[in-house]
Amino acid sequence: MKSLAPHRTPVALLTALALLCGVLAAVLALSTPASAADRRGDLTLTPATGTLAAGPAAVTAGDACPAPADPAQPFTKGVLALAGADWTVPAAPIADVVPAAPPGTAPITGAPAAPGAGQAPLLDRLRELVPAGPLDGRYELRLFCATAAGEGTTYFSRVIEVAGENWTAVDQRATNLVVEDDGAGRPAGEPFTVRARVQPATATGTVAFFGLIGEELVELGSEDVAGGAAEVTATMSAEVNSSFSVLAQYTPADPAAHTPSQVAAMFYAVPPASPSPSGTTPSGTPSGTPSGTPSGTPTEPPTDTPTDGTPTDGTPSETPTDTPSGTPSGTPSDTASDTTGATGSSGGSDGTGGGTAGGSGGTLAATGTATAASAALGALALCLTGAAAVLQVRRRRAGARP
Repeated sequence: MKSLAPHRTPVALLTALALLCGVLAAVLALSTPASAADRRGDLTLTPATGTLAAGPAAVTAGDACPAPADPAQPFTKGVLALAGADWTVPAAPIADVVPAAPPGTAPITGAPAAPGAGQAPLLDRLRELVPAGPLDGRYELRLFCATAAGEGTTYFSRVIEVAGENWTAVDQRATNLVVEDDGAGRPAGEPFTVRARVQPATATGTVAFFGLIGEELVELGSEDVAGGAAEVTATMSAEVNSSFSVLAQYTPADPAAHTPSQVAAMFYAVPPASPSPSGTTPSGTPSGTPSGTPSGTPTEPPTDTPTDGTPTDGTPSETPTDTPSGTPSGTPSDTASDTTGATGSSGGSDGTGGGTAGGSGGTLAATGTATAASAALGALALCLTGAAAVLQVRRRRAGARP
């Protein structure tokens, strides 16, 4: 498991950009919002060493599985899997682990079964990550709480070190990073909180946050992890229904104890709160309404033939008109702005402007492939734009004009 370069270097900016491209491609390719992977605890391998060809003989989760999000799809088994090269790559299933008791009542424990459909032995899965050459290095095994269909996001973790044809469990813990928002919504053009949770919560270190703003990847801030979390404030995109991409990178205080990790999330801008009009709404009835009767009543009937001179006293002194003489008193002093806002889907998982918090990388959730080609093209365009942005950053630091 390789560490990332320091996040303030151009290499790290390119790495961050590549990950952002990955999350955009993943979000576009999925027909539904992705669910974040959830590390629940440690995984014990028995014995703690073995051959790559045989794989682990037995596994035990550190705790019982939590209640499923959908009671209609309960957890029925465990699925042993090899974590992907990074969070954007789904974990590769190795074998089922059928528990003796329901997963929600006791930790999953047992021997992995023979690989079934869509599964492959540990050695084959490693070769998918490293097609040629030595396999030496560190990798993460995960035991997922899975449904009957073999899907799940909750898992237990163990890092193994491969040397030659053998593997050994090590004490280093692989971390998982989940980016979430403050739950207060993300009005367009206004500040909002970006919060990252580190799993396990005992891990210490720092989290650096990056945002794709315009055509530049900029650092939003770097904060120490406290209580298993770190957060920064960002400003949402000004355009309603536009997206704001955030990348979080965790750097452990003790690399021997915890691995680095990273994840990206996309948030969506919703209409900001509309101001109340400063004036009052017209009542619709003018205050000066004509009575329809002339104020001067003729003292005698008018003659049939008009006279050549000035009208006599018998002629009405005022002629009624169809137009009211008064002006409505309820006219607002100011014109109110449009308060309806934009309509349509905000792109959120809950329909209220939420974004994809975290990613599906490393989970066993099924992914769609129908739009993978168009998603890849979109990601490629973003990568090209971002590469130019990185070059801009480097030139500015060197004192050159953009």
